[in-house]
Amino acid sequence: MRTKKAIPYILILPHAVFFGVFFIFPLFKSVYMSLTEWGLFQGMIKYVGLDNYEKIFDFSGYRSEYFWKAIWVTVQFVIYSVPVLVFVATGLALMLNSKKLKAKSLHLTATFVPTALSVTVVAVMWRWILNNHSGLLNYVLNFFGIGKVPWLTDLPWVWFSIVIATVWWTVGWNTVILLGGLKKIPDSLYDSAKVDGANSIQRFFYVTLPGLKQVMMFVVITQVLAGFGLFAQPQLMTGGGPGRETIPIMLHIYGEAFNPSRPRMGYATAMSLITGVIVVSVTFLQYYLFTRSSKEDRR
Repeated sequence: MRTKKAIPYILILPHAVFFGVFFIFPLFKSVYMSLTEWGLFQGMIKYVGLDNYEKIFDFSGYRSEYFWKAIWVTVQFVIYSVPVLVFVATGLALMLNSKKLKAKSLHLTATFVPTALSVTVVAVMWRWILNNHSGLLNYVLNFFGIGKVPWLTDLPWVWFSIVIATVWWTVGWNTVILLGGLKKIPDSLYDSAKVDGANSIQRFFYVTLPGLKQVMMFVVITQVLAGFGLFAQPQLMTGGGPGRETIPIMLHIYGEAFNPSRPRMGYATAMSLITGVIVVSVTFLQYYLFTRSSKEDRR
């Protein structure tokens, strides 16, 4: 009997150990680090209490200005990229799900291949394509008599460059997810809609979108989370410029933590925790909005 009672605890033990080592311990360690002034390379740790958090919320100081500017840059990227990504992925999924499309495997492979590339390869490739002076795109534009566009150095072109590179890189994965959702919508619903006289646009809004609601929730939430993790694209493509206009929060935290002259690991950890709270809050808000609309539909 004792052995049977112990079996559930034995089975859950590996997960509990993994959860404790890779989540609970790092979380408490991060909270402690955020209360210190820690020179990473100097090996000094000095307890400073809430000083790091006071710097973040001292809106008259330049450190607070840089932090909230980086948060706003990240939010801008999410606002610009997520709707485009969802729209393009949905369009591609609908195209791949069409019965009229031939060689579906070839088209699906072509859509999914960019996701196999590392972000470094993607960023460097698009930096070459969008180079202001010798880039492929400016060369094509010049061929048609259009002047050079500062894709990587001036607003708003820098945002276009980062968004287009990100969408090209990640759209394949979301297309596959949405395609899977489309496959689960029964054909009988479309047949019933046709009998009721619904055209293709009406079938999309009243059959396809409701059928994709759960899948769409997953895609939107994961892409918003990925957007808050923006790092390599601006680092490798624009260098954070012009000025600090494309320095997202992750790149700003990295710069503070590994500053060559004076690493501020404690302050960077405090920024990470505040950012984590913001991201979790945004995620719960999205989940609430999606589930609330579902509950209202049931009524």
